[in-house]
Amino acid sequence: MKVTVADSCGFCYGVRRAVEMAQKVAPGTHTLGPIIHNPQVVGKLAERNVTPVDSLDDVQTGATILIRSHGVGPEVYEKAAEKGLHIIDATCPHVKKAQQDAKKIIENKKNLIIIGEKSHPEVISISQWGANRAIILDREENAQLLPSMEEAGVVVQTTFSQQQFARIRSILEEKIKHLEVHMTICTATQQRQQSAVELAKTMDAMIVIGGKNSANTGRLAQVCREQGCPTYHIETAAELDLAQFDGMNNIGITAGASTPDWIIQEVVKIMENLQAEATEVMSEELLDKYDFEETPKKGDVVKGKVISVNDDAAYVSIGTKAEAILPKKEMAVPAPEKASDFVKEGDELTVEIANNIKEEGAIVVSLVKMKKVEDWKEVREAFENDQLVECVGKETNKAGLVVSIKSLRGFIPLSQGDIRFVKSLDYLVGETFQVKVIDIDEHKNRLVLSRKAVLEKECEAKRAEALEKIEEGAVMEGTVVKIMPYGAFIDLGGVEGLLHISDISWKRISSVDAVLKQGDKLEVLVQSFDKERDRISLSLKALQKNPWIAAIEKFEVGDVVKGEVKKLLPFGAILAIDPELQGLLHISELTEKRGANVKELLNIGDVLDVKIINIDTDKKKISLSVLALQQDEEAKEVRNYLEQAEQTEESATIGDAVKE
Repeated sequence: MKVTVADSCGFCYGVRRAVEMAQKVAPGTHTLGPIIHNPQVVGKLAERNVTPVDSLDDVQTGATILIRSHGVGPEVYEKAAEKGLHIIDATCPHVKKAQQDAKKIIENKKNLIIIGEKSHPEVISISQWGANRAIILDREENAQLLPSMEEAGVVVQTTFSQQQFARIRSILEEKIKHLEVHMTICTATQQRQQSAVELAKTMDAMIVIGGKNSANTGRLAQVCREQGCPTYHIETAAELDLAQFDGMNNIGITAGASTPDWIIQEVVKIMENLQAEATEVMSEELLDKYDFEETPKKGDVVKGKVISVNDDAAYVSIGTKAEAILPKKEMAVPAPEKASDFVKEGDELTVEIANNIKEEGAIVVSLVKMKKVEDWKEVREAFENDQLVECVGKETNKAGLVVSIKSLRGFIPLSQGDIRFVKSLDYLVGETFQVKVIDIDEHKNRLVLSRKAVLEKECEAKRAEALEKIEEGAVMEGTVVKIMPYGAFIDLGGVEGLLHISDISWKRISSVDAVLKQGDKLEVLVQSFDKERDRISLSLKALQKNPWIAAIEKFEVGDVVKGEVKKLLPFGAILAIDPELQGLLHISELTEKRGANVKELLNIGDVLDVKIINIDTDKKKISLSVLALQQDEEAKEVRNYLEQAEQTEESATIGDAVKE
């Protein structure tokens, strides 16, 4: 006789988690209903005074209540809160997902269909999260009676038969126009059923171990019988009738997800003794399947295959009896929004065991930890070879900026964040940039970085390139980087030059910040460049036409213009002859009277006719005269008089001639 144990059988993650949580609670704690559908486990917990109750009414105010793996409806949580109960929630994560899926379907105003056993506590809890408005189907006949619908959402009891679900689904697809199916059959259930089916096809008989009231164990027995294989459903080894196996050569063993390891081991030992007389003895092989001292340990690197994935995690087969969990936070840094966006069913992965299995129950694996080893190596090589690495700003504190470099976290001190002094590095949060590694200690998880070093190197390169382009007389584009009382510093692409206040405008300006702002872009003329001292003098007004020159082009010496008195001086007055031009009316050109007082002759605002007697474009000076205008008038009068006299004389001479 050859005895073969199914590859997948026994405690699933959800059940193991619930049992271990129950084993850790204080004596006197109650479970709301049996923790799992296995009387032996319930009995062992009772020995520790951890006993089931049917209702919260049976629990004293302020006590601790453990919610079993099958889950409960929202009203239980509400009632527990009202009674001041401390809740330990051992609901299977797969059941939690089914509950939330049911809730969302109802919230989206769709019909809710639950495929499962109406009386099963898991199905009851899912229905309660669906506001008790669910249609519950467990057989094809019930599905056939369902009326046609426009749309509906489906969730499935986590321990339901895959084959039966497929048959019911095909019926629903014909009756419902828009069918939204949430495949919530647990991966462990799928694995155990598939493994049992494959084994039953080749065995003379199957032994199915588990509670008689366990739905998933009953399903295992059912799928084995459907293969035409004699199947014996037992709860413990004591129920074995060895005579039933006389004459059989191949016996298969499987167990429900709520069957503890020690019960499986008892059956294995009995069957081992039965086959001892046979030519093939496989005791070590069989017992090794349940020797948890041989399970992977924290830090071990193993290969696995993704067998199922949802929004929060992937479930990975790594050769152990229970599938390992790969949470999305252990997939990458930062974690993907959905686990299903990062890995797919069938993906083969190399992962690291991330937890102490005996302490935490489930096997948690990590891609991040594997990636960190590679990333530390890459960062160290960058440090040793003076190379840059790319990072992303994550969050700031008073001391600086926390960044991520792939799966690693690093820190940029405030003093190393920028070339200029800054009070915070908030502006780098969410930004991607390069840094230099200045201190590394992977054992202490210490990674200190500098952005300043990178910027300084970039500036030096830009400065060298910019200096090659600078020459006196060149017109360049620059950016205002600093405002000072005496001028502005202009960045010319890596090197700075000074734009003095006197070179900003032809007009007199009171302050630099009145006409320029940091960040302004402008074209400037390189007036001078001292290469030895790296001093560059710039001009803005040199690129602008002198408004005085433009204005004076309208006037010539000798023009008579109107001038408005703007200022009185001891020696004369300043007159505006144009918005852009002023000229001097010297007192000697105002009056011939010696010792005259200008203030007695003129007032501010007076407008008078004056003559331009001189224009000095170099000194930008205009000389005006009133006397010259008067002299012109007098000369004109003299010319007019002489012309009239000549005309009179000519007339008299002709008359005299006529008389003669």
